[in-house]
Amino acid sequence: MVKLMRYRPAAISAAHEHRPAYSDPSRLSEATVDRYHDLLLAPGARDAKIARMGQVELKAPPPLLAPITAPTLLLWGEKDAMIPVANAADYQAALPDSRLVVLPDLGHVPHEEAPAEALAPVAAFLDEGR
Repeated sequence: MVKLMRYRPAAISAAHEHRPAYSDPSRLSEATVDRYHDLLLAPGARDAKIARMGQVELKAPPPLLAPITAPTLLLWGEKDAMIPVANAADYQAALPDSRLVVLPDLGHVPHEEAPAEALAPVAAFLDEGR
């Protein structure tokens, strides 16, 4: 399957791969699909993507997160179909100085699906650190 990615039209990849990241696929604009398409056409992008896909190795998050001591904001789409919001509990357990903000009706990429809604808790979090 990964080898076939080299020959798959970039336009099909851009739309097909990003639609599941949105809780409401109608929010995936043509401009966003075009941007992903253009990125896939950049020299070396397809090879880099294929190489990254070959490196996927699922690991439990706690050992990877344990060294993080900085205040951490976990921003999660309530309808994330790629990494369910229930997984946030594992992240919070591993990050003692973390805060979870669940964004209702948003998926895996809330910053794309509803930028203003996703930005508000980020701005508030950053303002607290001043």
